[in-house]
Amino acid sequence: MPLQPQKLGEALHEELTQHSTLCRREAGAFQKAVQSGDDVVVACTQEKRLFAELGEQTQGATSVIKFVNIHETGGWSKDASSAMPKIAALLAAAHLPDPEPVATVTYKSSGRLLIVGPLDQAEQVAEMVADALDVTIFAQGVSDSAQAGFPAQERKYPVISGSGLALKGWLGAFEAKWEKSNPIDLDLCTRCNACLAVCPEGAIDLSYQVDSNKCTSHRDCVAVCKAAGAIDFDREAQAATEAFDLVLDLGRQPLIAAACAAPRLLCPECIGGPGFARFAGHRAQAARPGR
Repeated sequence: MPLQPQKLGEALHEELTQHSTLCRREAGAFQKAVQSGDDVVVACTQEKRLFAELGEQTQGATSVIKFVNIHETGGWSKDASSAMPKIAALLAAAHLPDPEPVATVTYKSSGRLLIVGPLDQAEQVAEMVADALDVTIFAQGVSDSAQAGFPAQERKYPVISGSGLALKGWLGAFEAKWEKSNPIDLDLCTRCNACLAVCPEGAIDLSYQVDSNKCTSHRDCVAVCKAAGAIDFDREAQAATEAFDLVLDLGRQPLIAAACAAPRLLCPECIGGPGFARFAGHRAQAARPGR
């Protein structure tokens, strides 16, 4: 990489000496520099560890050592001969003081994930992360384009539902509140689908929630579910609260308003599309809870 120490020195208002073997035969020049007490900038990151150790071993070394990569970021190209202004800027930036530390927030996760949205889509996502996270699904009906096999007949994950879902908190400390208003108790429901078959209005979908706008109180579903006892229209609504570390919001309306949609991580249009594929690809690289 061609260097022009005189031009760089003029730009930085200092006299520069070019070294080609500073980490080997010319190490003495480095040791002398770190004994000066002035900040020392080494324009090589490849041998950063060696220089750091050499500085620690040098008697009387008091200088702060900083490193900057001018090779790959400045001069490693066909235009290297005209890269002196950029290299000078990189060296000047390395002389700047370190920025003030910013406030941090402690994050602790137990891996409790709430997936909110159509049950079929939520189950697809749950299959991708269930090996690393403790999944709970808040079912919001079933999508119009549900794929075969979803929702699954087998209940693999806890499923909750209701009305008025509200979410507050932050990563590692979310609190979900909702009202258990569904006549079907999802803890007792066996997903036998008998209620779907006998409902004359089609008021029950595969998320096992009753659409009150369609239901005309025939109560055929109650009769057919007598053995399990999962359906009770006289059950009073109950307020419920549960804590989660992570939330994936697949719903049409975001639970937490934000300047952009990124915190929601996924949107309904992503399922089965490029965004969903990207999530599936990146999911394997996600850190497991506690790491």
